[in-house]
Amino acid sequence: MSESVILPAVADLTEAGPLKQRLEQALGSGIGLTVDASAVQRISSPCLQVLVAGMTAFAKAGGAALSISNPSEAFRETATVLGLMNALELSK
Repeated sequence: MSESVILPAVADLTEAGPLKQRLEQALGSGIGLTVDASAVQRISSPCLQVLVAGMTAFAKAGGAALSISNPSEAFRETATVLGLMNALELSK
């Protein structure tokens, strides 16, 4: 079973807390989660940190997976500048 969450156009500090809760909820339920990043026009480092931590937590738990789909150009640019493409399992 897998669910999805859609990141908003502006994924900033105010979105980091709710995103973290959503990831923890999915992880605790053993449900896979796909994060749709296609609408992102701007993303802050706190949201990216939550996603990197989520990738690590899902990998350690085994079973259900966390993935990022359709990353926008803005998402990719920010992740690249911060050196997080590999941690987010996104190819350049």
